[in-house]
Amino acid sequence: MSIIRFTLEDMDVEAPVGAAFQDIVEASGADVTFGCRNGTCGTCRIRVEAPATHLSPVEPEERDFLAALEAGPAERLGCQLKILGDCQITYLGL
Repeated sequence: MSIIRFTLEDMDVEAPVGAAFQDIVEASGADVTFGCRNGTCGTCRIRVEAPATHLSPVEPEERDFLAALEAGPAERLGCQLKILGDCQITYLGL
């Protein structure tokens, strides 16, 4: 199991390794909004506070979209993530 720390809510959520971040958010009630759910709107943009290695790798489509948004290096799209270990996340939105 992994622990996801949602910094804005000051909330820790336990989830199985390999779980989709979107499913974890929906089950826990964390305050992250999802729009298109396929990585093309940016509504679910998050900042990974620690550690990025505990998330699924960035795929080329997500990388290109984040570059178009001029996102920082620690930013990801929540709808594209799978949790691989303990991490800390801050919701940014669009």
